[in-house]
Amino acid sequence: MLIRSNGMNLLIDAGLSARAIENHCRRLGVAIESLSAILLTHEHSDHIQGAATLARRAKAPIVGNSATLNALRERSTADFPTLTLPTSSTITLGETTVRSFPIPHNAVEPVGWVVESGQGRIAYATDVGSITDDLREAVRGAQLVIIEANHDIRCLWHGSYSPQMKAQVASPVGHLSNEECAELLAERMEEGTAATVWLAHLSRQNNAPSLAKRTIEERLAKQKCVPHRVEVAMRDQPSVSWRYGAQAFQMSLL
Repeated sequence: MLIRSNGMNLLIDAGLSARAIENHCRRLGVAIESLSAILLTHEHSDHIQGAATLARRAKAPIVGNSATLNALRERSTADFPTLTLPTSSTITLGETTVRSFPIPHNAVEPVGWVVESGQGRIAYATDVGSITDDLREAVRGAQLVIIEANHDIRCLWHGSYSPQMKAQVASPVGHLSNEECAELLAERMEEGTAATVWLAHLSRQNNAPSLAKRTIEERLAKQKCVPHRVEVAMRDQPSVSWRYGAQAFQMSLL
C-alpha cells in the first residue's frame, strides 16, 4: 500500500518484486527514489519480497521492530537501511505520525500500522488471526480501514487445503474470516464516524471478492451504521484509491 501525505511517500509491505512495485509506482507518478520509508508488518515472503531491494534503491529505511528486521536480514544477501521501531511505538516522518500495534499471527512479531496526519487517519491490518483490543482501537476513528477478509469459513473447511493448513488458517494466529471481519467492522461503524473500508489479503482458494464484499455489506445492513463504503483491494495490482474527504474509487478488477 502506498500512502502519499504532506510530501511523504510511505510504502506498507513489499510483497511483489521490486521491479513490479517500481512499475506500479511509476504509473501512479511516484519515483522509487522519492520513497520516504517502507513499513513492514511481518517477515513472511508475500510481504517482504521486494523490500530490501527497494530500500537500497530508494535509500529509504525499512521500518519495523527488531525481530522482524532481523528475520529480514537473514534472507537478504546485501545491506539495506533500517529504522528500528519497537512495537506499539510512534515515530514522526515529516508531518505524518506512524504507530505500530501488535496483531496475532504466526510470525516472529507481527504488527499493524496506524498512519495519521492533519488530513486523516488510516488503519492497516492484514494477516490477523483474531480480533483484539489493539485492533479495535486502531480502527476506531480511522477514515480508511484496510483490514483482512481472508476466507469464507465454509470454503475453507470444504476446500483443498490439508487438515493441518485449514486448522492453521482458522486458528487465533492465522487469518480473519469474512464473518470475523464483518463483526469487527459492525462494531467500528457503531461509533458514529464515516469510513471507507478496503478488504484485503483475500485467499485465492477460499474466498472471492464478491463473496467477501457481500458478507460484510449484509452484516452492516443489519444495524444502523454510519455512512461507509466497502471495496476490495486486490493482492497483486493497484485496484483501489482513496483521498481524504472523498469517496473511494474502485478501479477495474479484471
